[in-house]
Amino acid sequence: MTHHHEAASGDRGATHAEVRAVTARTAMEIGPDSGQRSTRAGPQASSAPGAQGWRMIVYENRTLASAITAAVTGMLVGYPFDSLKTRMQTHYYPSLLACARRSIAEEGVRGLYRGLLPPLLTASAAKSLSFSVFEQTKQWLRRHDPFATRSAPLGVPDFQRKTVGSVALSAGVSGSISGAVIALLCCPLELIKVQMQLANLLNKDNARLVPGGASTGGSVGVLVSPPAGNLQGGGAAAATSQLRRAPAAPPWAASNLSVCREIIRRRGLFGLYYGVGLHVVRDSSGTAIYFTAYETVKETLRRLTGSDTTGPLTHMMAGGTCGVVSWLLIFPVDLIKSTMQSQVLKPSGAKGFASSWQCVRDIYARLGLGGLYRGMSVSLIRAFPIHGLNFVVYEWARGHICRLAGRPE
Repeated sequence: MTHHHEAASGDRGATHAEVRAVTARTAMEIGPDSGQRSTRAGPQASSAPGAQGWRMIVYENRTLASAITAAVTGMLVGYPFDSLKTRMQTHYYPSLLACARRSIAEEGVRGLYRGLLPPLLTASAAKSLSFSVFEQTKQWLRRHDPFATRSAPLGVPDFQRKTVGSVALSAGVSGSISGAVIALLCCPLELIKVQMQLANLLNKDNARLVPGGASTGGSVGVLVSPPAGNLQGGGAAAATSQLRRAPAAPPWAASNLSVCREIIRRRGLFGLYYGVGLHVVRDSSGTAIYFTAYETVKETLRRLTGSDTTGPLTHMMAGGTCGVVSWLLIFPVDLIKSTMQSQVLKPSGAKGFASSWQCVRDIYARLGLGGLYRGMSVSLIRAFPIHGLNFVVYEWARGHICRLAGRPE
């Protein structure tokens, strides 16, 4: 029993010795300036969760942040091409190069950026909203897919995005809804942008009107109302001569706000939605085609390479392809929309169109089917690099945000 007590005392002594040793090592590691260490560590400890908190906020809004980054980049690079497209759609120019030379000669390079500020400010909001509606609609369709638990009849693809057909269907429906929402919100902004882009040319057209409302008989560069002879060689030369003498922008085009006021003064508040029907048709169909083409090409290339992820080259190819395909299919609608919207501030004496259908028939009668694709070259030239760049920037920003947050895409 004595041995047992001694053994127990020895065990307790050993235990106390170990505790004292651990305590001593801890004290040595902490050191005499433990207070200073804890004081220095405090801000770091508090800042780390703050930094992580911001990363998580950005991560949760990664679609918005990525879309804004892509929108601003694409707008700064592509806006001059958009200005040239609008000019070629609504006025006569022999070629894209002639349009660019004449516009720069008359208005300078800055003229190609007329009306940039509102689109630059709103494009980020519009694109982020477009991508957000698109992504949210895809998720909603997947959650409410009626064929998620049973086979679809006759091989109809579902919304689970497990096949290329399913990816295409999901992107098409989601893109159509996204485009319609954006069109309703952005119609006034695009209407103002068109007036700013065409301000000098519209002012020149108005200057040719005599008090009786008839044309002075000179060559008219406007696509909506040129005499037939003006589309021949002599007429083009006369139009070129007059375009060189273009007057300055009209007073109502001093700013985007002044354009807005002028539209309301002449057309009322609802005048800001002039051409909204064409706008909805263009954006709903165009956005559906746009996202369908992008996601289909992207998924096809991913499957061909046998990879679980996609890189910048795939994003550039898919983005460029979707830009070209969407413009090829919806360009006539865009041309009619721009033509109709360009006459919102025309004086009462100027020739215009009472309806979109009249506009289509007039252009087709004078210019044939090719007339519905006027200005197409500039859209195709910009489509592949600009839309490819948009998606490269979007996917890069999205991936970078996810890596910073340490979360999956």
